[in-house]
Amino acid sequence: MQLNRIEVSGFRGIKRLSLTFDELTVLIGENAWGKSSLLDALSIALSPDTKFYNFKFSDFHVDYTAGHTKMTQLQIVLHWKEDYPGEYKLRKYKCFAPLWVEGNDDIKHLYYQLDSIVKDDKIINHRAFLNQNGQVIDCDDNDKLARQLMILHPIVRIRDARRLRTEPVSSNGNGNGHSNGNGNGDKEKTENARIQRRLENTCERLMTRPGHVSPEEIKSSINALRTLVDHYFAFTPHNRSKDFNRAHFPVKAQYAVNPLEQLTQPQMTKQGRLVLMGLLNAFIRARGPVELKRISRPIMILEDPEGRLHPTILHQAWSFIMNMPMQKILTTNSPDLTSVVPLHTIKKLIREPDRTHVYSILPKRLSRDEERRVTFHVRLHRPNALFARAWLLVEGETEVWLFNEFARICGYNLAAEGVQIIEFAQSGLKPLIKVARSLGIEWHLVADGDLAGRKYADTVRNLLGTEAERHRLTVLPNRDIEHFLFNNGYEPLFRRLANIPHDSQVPPKKIILRALKRHAKPDVALAMVEYTDEDNIEEIPLLLRWILKRIVAMSRGVS
Repeated sequence: MQLNRIEVSGFRGIKRLSLTFDELTVLIGENAWGKSSLLDALSIALSPDTKFYNFKFSDFHVDYTAGHTKMTQLQIVLHWKEDYPGEYKLRKYKCFAPLWVEGNDDIKHLYYQLDSIVKDDKIINHRAFLNQNGQVIDCDDNDKLARQLMILHPIVRIRDARRLRTEPVSSNGNGNGHSNGNGNGDKEKTENARIQRRLENTCERLMTRPGHVSPEEIKSSINALRTLVDHYFAFTPHNRSKDFNRAHFPVKAQYAVNPLEQLTQPQMTKQGRLVLMGLLNAFIRARGPVELKRISRPIMILEDPEGRLHPTILHQAWSFIMNMPMQKILTTNSPDLTSVVPLHTIKKLIREPDRTHVYSILPKRLSRDEERRVTFHVRLHRPNALFARAWLLVEGETEVWLFNEFARICGYNLAAEGVQIIEFAQSGLKPLIKVARSLGIEWHLVADGDLAGRKYADTVRNLLGTEAERHRLTVLPNRDIEHFLFNNGYEPLFRRLANIPHDSQVPPKKIILRALKRHAKPDVALAMVEYTDEDNIEEIPLLLRWILKRIVAMSRGVS
């Protein structure tokens, strides 16, 4: 069974939100857009200590659009579904027999709701299981079954890379001084505590005196770590498609290597081993004041793993995390990380007055070739683009240089405004527009006036629907940006670059071609910027200034 969806309303920073989970879900979004509130909701609903949370007045959402009105009801609904038909028959799920809901896909579903209302200045909390119509199922064992759900699928939350540092282990082996209500006996607890202390010692020595840690000690500590891992979860995947051809996807090999084997690879540095050992140790610590049972299949939340990690070590840590056989929820602000995770796993949260919208790229939204193009030209070369609020799509390298520099002269900081300029000629236009729309990114296209540019413009027009053309498209009145600038005040510059006197009767096309032949396009673009008087932005053609104003307004959410 895996968590399929969460519905949240009226809780902290979330007015309304609906989010679907995959085996891996990567959450991106700006600060104060609801990521922390979402993870808090999950942690409350599936606390590993199996304790019920009593909501406070501060947990109720404040609607600032309605004059700082505090909502009086909050709800958290978790939607679960089987991994495969018949999973509900497993012994550990039999207690939920009266609560299963039959789906249209021959898969059984389970709905668990936490509800809290303010009545007569008091907070009343309810927990219940729902049917397919959202109605409460009468059940005398609600609390018992809710706790069983927490035991089976607890949230294990690792805050950020700074939590990978070691901390003293208490005598009971869980690092918090509490006794373990779900342990398997004092002898086993003592042994686990001893193993953790041994692991802590190796991590500490790797951090302070790496040259004094022998390969034998590392190997011994890895074996100790393996014992803990075997105690807390088994390295078996949730499900496995027999029909998928994995021949060219070594990461998804039919028989995946236990991720612990990475630690024994000869090419792994001691620093890399430290991070990976610390990461897994942090997972074990984050389980809370109770030991996870063997039947547990935890959901791991990893918040901002890029904190204080070098990109190389981050990629090593990610390859380790990726192979951990559990449902994972990852939050990140790292372009490096979003460039390597599967594109369809990325969910972008955008907060709007009435709700927090979740944007994502559905698995079959892009063809295989389109996804390859987007991955190569955008995710690898411009990984910040996925975090942008708006894309300015241009044809060539000259436009990239010009619009960035002209924006600076006009007083705009495009990076701070969340605007990314993307040269689309090689990646293709349609895939980029599909990605922008799927991720809630505003976009505007600047096309040349030649035949190719008119084809790009027609592509946009066919995708507009009811949208105004001027909102999405600008077609230059000349064949390209160079001819446009030549006809709008930059002729003296082109003549100088082409070494053609101002009184010589030479066609504009020949002047421009000679200038581009004598100088590289970036050099021509920079010469145009230098030619423009920074104290007089009126020298920048009005159309280009309008384009910049338009894209910045779109990024700010102004229509």
